Amino acid sequence: MQDELEELEIQLDIGENWYDPPRFVEALAYAEELGFRTAWFGDHFMPWFHSGDRSQFVWSMMGAALERTKKIRTGPLVTPPIGARYHPAIVAQASATLDNLFPGRFLLGVGSGEALNERPFWNGRWPTWNERMERLTEGIQLIRRLWESKKPFSFHGKYFGADFYYLYTKPRTHVAVYFAGLGPKAAYIAGKYADRLVTLSPRNTAERLKDVILPSYARGMKEGRRREGGLIVHLDFSLMKPEEMKRREWKELGWIQKDSWSISDPVAAERQGRKVTMSQLRNNIHFVKGWRELLRVIETYADAGAEAVVLISEANLKKIKEFADNVLHLF
Repeated sequence: MQDELEELEIQLDIGENWYDPPRFVEALAYAEELGFRTAWFGDHFMPWFHSGDRSQFVWSMMGAALERTKKIRTGPLVTPPIGARYHPAIVAQASATLDNLFPGRFLLGVGSGEALNERPFWNGRWPTWNERMERLTEGIQLIRRLWESKKPFSFHGKYFGADFYYLYTKPRTHVAVYFAGLGPKAAYIAGKYADRLVTLSPRNTAERLKDVILPSYARGMKEGRRREGGLIVHLDFSLMKPEEMKRREWKELGWIQKDSWSISDPVAAERQGRKVTMSQLRNNIHFVKGWRELLRVIETYADAGAEAVVLISEANLKKIKEFADNVLHLF
């Protein structure tokens, strides 16, 4: 176990709510100063809850944050290259540009999207999960072709296509693709098409990861003939009691509801937070009594095979410092 912990990386989710853009740049710089090697930004057109009150364009912010720092890696967790808001070719170009400016420091997190961010660009339509996954896998394939092809090519998929594609400014290094997925089907697709699987905890327990998710991921890797992979666990935890969290932070809890990815807008998401039950809270958040207990939770995911655990700090400098003092120094 000690060897597994030594190899585990503690990462941050800096998010995109509450603060103005300069604060997120400052947060990434502060995370680097304290020793974090990776910190992710969110990519939202609108925040997950109306009272979040901010939602900046992450691609602009990442460039400024990378310029401010020297070593720390960052990227969106996650961008949905499924069409409408983001065409895969635009994601490919934006990623290649950042990797040219800051070689090896940009990571691309992708996912199937959330209705509150995507529906405004689909004239109010929200594609089914199956369609979004088809679009996402096709989008990843197009992105990789654009990064790798040494000559112009045609691409004719079910959702994306043109007779002439060519990305003139290629990435300078290998840009890793991190695929956000929760269930075994998504894990299989991640294994087949992406470099890493990012999943949520405790929605996926360590036992479920070992017994269900990682075997599906391995099958996808085998079919996709991918030699390298990895598991990243996005860990939701709180030092509060469930009752206190529900009383103080109900506005932020709409994401816990079943099929929350289909909630139409931030106002509706905030209303859904009122309906969250104690059982739902406990199934979606690790409630720990202190940092030692959190460490034991992290250890279970290291034992399950995680190479990194992501902790949610937002651009809260106090939280970033607490995570550095109480968690990071142990790894």
